[in-house]
Amino acid sequence: MSKKIIITCIAAVCIIILVGITVGDSVEKAPEPEPEPVTQDHTKVMIAVLSSRPGCEQTNSCYLPPNVTINSGQTIVWINDDRAFHTVTGGYYDVFDGTFDSGHMNPSDTFSYTFDDVGEFHYYCRLHPWMEGTVIVN
Repeated sequence: MSKKIIITCIAAVCIIILVGITVGDSVEKAPEPEPEPVTQDHTKVMIAVLSSRPGCEQTNSCYLPPNVTINSGQTIVWINDDRAFHTVTGGYYDVFDGTFDSGHMNPSDTFSYTFDDVGEFHYYCRLHPWMEGTVIVN
């Protein structure tokens, strides 16, 4: 009799584990928020979820969009959509150009910069140097 109870309990545990695995795999992730298109005075750039992990540079998806073209006088608003700290820093990892620097951005923080000069402005994250983007100002 006790052998049947043990076998029944083991079978029940196996079924519960299988159901848990199946349900866990079927949960869909929420879609990534799409960056807003350029408006007359500003555009938004998202600091992507999980961009603090190497690999986003291979798909050019650390900053979304990674390259933005705007007109002189327009503002870019960067939004840290990741769970990690980030920066938005003008220049290249080994050559900070001093144009702009957000400082450390907590998750959900924003940083804005108005581009008055025409040109191409490269930026990166000081904490995660593989994260790079470009603003082209006409």
